[in-house]
Amino acid sequence: MEKTPSIYVALSCRECFGKTALCIGLSLIFKENGLKVGYFKPLGWGDFTYKGVKTDEDAALMKETLGLKENVQTITPILLNYHYLEKLSLMDRKVLLETIEENYRKISEDKDIVLVEALHEVCRGGFMNLSVPEIARELGSRILLVSSAQRDYMVDEILFEKTRIVESGIGFLGLVMNNVSVAAMDRVRRLYIPILERSGVRTWGVIPETPEMSSPTGLEVKEQLRAEVLTREDRLEDVLVENYLVGAMTPDSALRYFRAAPRKAVITGGDRPDICLVALETDTSLLILTGNLRPSPVVLNRARERGVPVLLVPYDTYTTVNMLRDITGKIKFGDLKRIRLAKELIAKNVDWQGMLKELGIW
Repeated sequence: MEKTPSIYVALSCRECFGKTALCIGLSLIFKENGLKVGYFKPLGWGDFTYKGVKTDEDAALMKETLGLKENVQTITPILLNYHYLEKLSLMDRKVLLETIEENYRKISEDKDIVLVEALHEVCRGGFMNLSVPEIARELGSRILLVSSAQRDYMVDEILFEKTRIVESGIGFLGLVMNNVSVAAMDRVRRLYIPILERSGVRTWGVIPETPEMSSPTGLEVKEQLRAEVLTREDRLEDVLVENYLVGAMTPDSALRYFRAAPRKAVITGGDRPDICLVALETDTSLLILTGNLRPSPVVLNRARERGVPVLLVPYDTYTTVNMLRDITGKIKFGDLKRIRLAKELIAKNVDWQGMLKELGIW
């Protein structure tokens, strides 16, 4: 029996993001054009609760967005956490692969196409021989890479991954470049794409950087940090955070530093009113005060006047910055605004019709 065509979406490197947005956008467009679409994420993070069940947040997101009949345990059958080496080491690779194949079979029944989403990069799961190419071989999927490709070395990484995939005998569909800045767009089109295509990497689209897509709101930052809100909670859903800056310098140095970064969150201690007040004189979206050190009334009053929410967290600066890295560029469950924007960006910037023709569907 012929397998259902499927696209396995994976990141080309750790610095890239946007695979879930690509899966959402393509799935909605395919569905809108009359195709029966499935979604599968064989390995996921078990850090989200959906209707009382622990699952991967992307599984719940796609189930709701596409109206999938399969339960989340079928959509993402193997759940990991940040210390996944111990868990997988105790499991039999053959059993894991059989679990993946059995659940994928259920997902692909009566579908015209299935979008398979990787956990992260192509290599993830490799120590158990469950990397993206190894799972793709079993599912009969073709691999589509997502890359930001704004630094020259990323071209090398893309070509290296492509060579590994092809030499493994896996179908390689090509590449989508995501979150490309206006400043980098000309170089990407003029130099990167021709180099990649001469080496056999088909580029299906270049998606421009979109702050509303990649930048978290103040509310998302507050929820991620489980922060106490000291001022202007009413503004949290409206402000976007494009940059994170740590205020640990003199006020004069801070002013030059802060002026160079628009729509930022400034992370500092509540015992640094000088830094807080300087930040509030520039384009600041949020003040994040660490160590549970409450600021002076002068700082809070100025923040209210400027419409800047102030968040208080118990963590040190290093921990706070690391926690914030996890929310950049991620579509959260129930985020209708970003779901709609993802579809619009894919429809406008990605040759999805060409992909379907390449897969023999159109």
